Amino acid sequence: MDTEDIFAEIEKANRAYRSGEPIIDDEQYDQKIETLRETHPDHPFLNQVEPEPEGLFSGEKVRHETPMLSTKKAYSMDEVANYIDNVLKAAQDLGINPNEVRFKATPKLDGLSGRYDGAGHLYTRGNGTEGQDISNALAKGLAIDGEEISGDGEIVVDEQFFQENLYGKTFNGRVLKHPRSFMVGFIGADVLGEHHHLAVAAKAARFVPYTEIDQVTGDSTFILEHLEDISENLRKTCAYRTDGIVIEAMDPRIKALMGATDSHHRWQIAYKQKGETANVIVKEITWQVGRTGRVTPVIEIDPVEISDAVIQRVTAHNVAIVREKGIGPGAKIRIIRSGEVIPAIDAVIEPAAMIDIPTRCPCCNGPLEEGPVTLFCTAGIKCPAQVAGAMEHFCQTMEIEGFGPKVVEKLVANNGIRYFSDVFALGPEELIALGISPGVAKNLVKAVISRQETPIDDWRVLAAFGIRNLGRGDSKNLLRHTKLGGLNFITPEFVMGIDGFGPITSGQIAEDIQSSLKEINQVVSHLKIVHTMGQAGQKPLQGEKMVFTGTFQATDRKNLEKAAEDLGAKVQSGVNSGTTLLVIGDKPGAKKTSAAASLGTRTMDEPTYLKWVEEQA
Repeated sequence: MDTEDIFAEIEKANRAYRSGEPIIDDEQYDQKIETLRETHPDHPFLNQVEPEPEGLFSGEKVRHETPMLSTKKAYSMDEVANYIDNVLKAAQDLGINPNEVRFKATPKLDGLSGRYDGAGHLYTRGNGTEGQDISNALAKGLAIDGEEISGDGEIVVDEQFFQENLYGKTFNGRVLKHPRSFMVGFIGADVLGEHHHLAVAAKAARFVPYTEIDQVTGDSTFILEHLEDISENLRKTCAYRTDGIVIEAMDPRIKALMGATDSHHRWQIAYKQKGETANVIVKEITWQVGRTGRVTPVIEIDPVEISDAVIQRVTAHNVAIVREKGIGPGAKIRIIRSGEVIPAIDAVIEPAAMIDIPTRCPCCNGPLEEGPVTLFCTAGIKCPAQVAGAMEHFCQTMEIEGFGPKVVEKLVANNGIRYFSDVFALGPEELIALGISPGVAKNLVKAVISRQETPIDDWRVLAAFGIRNLGRGDSKNLLRHTKLGGLNFITPEFVMGIDGFGPITSGQIAEDIQSSLKEINQVVSHLKIVHTMGQAGQKPLQGEKMVFTGTFQATDRKNLEKAAEDLGAKVQSGVNSGTTLLVIGDKPGAKKTSAAASLGTRTMDEPTYLKWVEEQA
């Protein structure tokens, strides 16, 4: 195949990918790029940001103040090691000790790249130099993580929402198979369809700034030794579709020296694991019940090794896929693993002769209701699986340590605890009677007492109840207009009158709050509540990203961190390029102080910090 043929294939594949309808996978695309690089290293396509197709969106063209570049990709440990060597060489050229060079790893979101200016304007990446104004997407209902934050990010849709409500469904003659397809359609739609309205109501369609996603930091040795674990953990906990992780040098001096090509930054690389596949036979389908009553299928197969992991279970997402694809015992399927803990179905090669959809809950034997996509158990607290899932979510959100899946399962089994308020009545004897060992029981009681004695934000309490469409951000928004003690007056009209809540969800939120009101009041009676309502709109430390290190004289470090959060600061576990202040106590961590010094981060000792906070407040 000659150069022009290869380039034509690349152009076609890039156009399809940017349009949300990929025709080859990323690895195949990158292989074609490398072939072009070998045969024609000076080809102009290799030295530019892969462009969006002309006319993909209707917005006005806008020239970016600074270029929006692509990220160079790596598929092997050797490629990542070579990148890190280049960073360390740059550090040496600057006189920086290579052992002190820090790297940051974040999930690589698989969406549409965009730039938000913090003032209501959103742009696509376009060709890197010019993008398109798609600010009208915000008017359509595209939500933003941290509206006061400007910068680059990704336009995505919540993965769980996509799988449960959209995957495999046909809209306007197109079968949705990838979240990118949905978001391209959402951004480009003149009139939103039913599926778009669903996503808006659930606040599932979002612009996520890169600064707001989870991160792991460490030196070069840590990154290389734990690369696979870092990748798996970041991707597993991310709420959006990912296709790898991004690793970057954190020191701005190194970034400035290494610079960029016309297409990518030299101080940054994307690590993408190759998606390995295997053909397998379905043994059976296990149906699992989540905390909201949703019943989902998991495919059981004979053990098979993919990507150095032995796989015995594969997600099938929802009942609609099982029914439409003919998945059941005896079906032959192709599975793919690209870094996920549980692989996914890539294709159904031979459907099953018969499929069996349950009509009773596999946990409590209660009746199931089937919606357009998903099965539901309506038994509520009579279903142990729902109680266990909800209880674990409650304790995690309330930051009550120790109540993990195995502990909660024991507490819920055999007619144990059923209500969230039951947690606060658990003493050592009750815990031991429910199958908890004496040592663990002692720690659990200590954690519950700590939760009762430490003030907690009201929005965190409300979010812990797992009410549909009322996560942490929306709980905080609601409680700016009422207090937990005033929830008995909540009506659909009241909720809908608050900016950010739509007509579809307002009635459901009000109804669910009313049905949970007695239990909310029971939980609140055990806590010291910090009310959101009545607080100043701009908190004194809002915008600060702070790290505390060492031991402190005035109070415990956790109390200092909590106080800083109450004043609006975001407390981080490690110093990075976004950190605005490092507070240093006795015997501070050498890595944190060293990182702050190399990044030029502002630092304060304990007395200076306490005086500064007093002045700010």
